[in-house]
Amino acid sequence: MEANIGVELPSVEDTRAKLKLELQDQISAETVNPIIDVLNKASEGDLIEIHLRHNAGGNVDRMVALIEALDQTSAKVEITFSRYVMSAAATLWLWFFLRESHNVTSLYPKKKGVVMYHRPRRQRGGYLCFCSEMEDAHPLKAPMQEKLKIFDDLFEELFVRMCSIYAQQESQETLAFNLIVEDEKLSYRHSMDRMREAYYGNQDCLIPV
Repeated sequence: MEANIGVELPSVEDTRAKLKLELQDQISAETVNPIIDVLNKASEGDLIEIHLRHNAGGNVDRMVALIEALDQTSAKVEITFSRYVMSAAATLWLWFFLRESHNVTSLYPKKKGVVMYHRPRRQRGGYLCFCSEMEDAHPLKAPMQEKLKIFDDLFEELFVRMCSIYAQQESQETLAFNLIVEDEKLSYRHSMDRMREAYYGNQDCLIPV
């Protein structure tokens, strides 16, 4: 996934000093709230970079709050990352990478990195619980379903975009992209088809960028 898929480069007219903010290690109230405060106080013409440094994700509610602040800020913002972004941090980066915004852009890392994306889940140490594993009457299921829709909708956009890139690389018509082909009396499933199965099977999906 290395082809340019619509990243907007900074304008040559941006001459003001850029404020660099670092969102390191995880998405939490402690790391996100100060950045939201800066975004809310920013003025038109301000330039801000939010750098996700080897961020493993974290609190989805704080991720949503940060996305809302980014949508509303008057500043022009670039979101960058190094090494890897995972879970909620991957969602934040992908959100503005896949969806056009007049003032917020997610940029490719300067060195190759990895985006690790998966469905929202609850975690206790090494134990995981997904929405599909919750009883319908459990009070945590409805809030989890709302988060699940955010992640699933974004994944489908990512899936379509990546299929289009693979189709171009493999000289196929984008709309006729075949995820399963027959040859030598065998069925060959494309890696994108397997990634989609892994995602909806509550597994981690690794996306090189």
